[in-house]
Amino acid sequence: MIGMDRDTGRTIDGWPQLVSRITQVMTTPIGGREHRRRFGCRVPELLGRLNGDDVLILAQSRALTAFYEPMNDIGDFKPTRCVAQRTPTGLRLAFDGVWRRQLVNFEVAI
Repeated sequence: MIGMDRDTGRTIDGWPQLVSRITQVMTTPIGGREHRRRFGCRVPELLGRLNGDDVLILAQSRALTAFYEPMNDIGDFKPTRCVAQRTPTGLRLAFDGVWRRQLVNFEVAI
């Protein structure tokens, strides 16, 4: 699949394109797109409540749930682990999983 880099506008494919797609899903609230209402994730709803560990567990659960929504089109990555951490500017999700039969990991800042 070919995509466009969000920062530079250049064409990307392969691993960078997958990370870009997942980042887009994780940072888009459900209902945030006019023509694709089910696209996105429920993690952004938690950003105002990052004061307890229970919220981090909710963020992990909601992030993993987004991988199983067909509208998000990120089913080619199979997550095996998600860890949520607070940051000074919000939240960071670290993912481990399988993509094209390889074990990979990456992080998404929310």
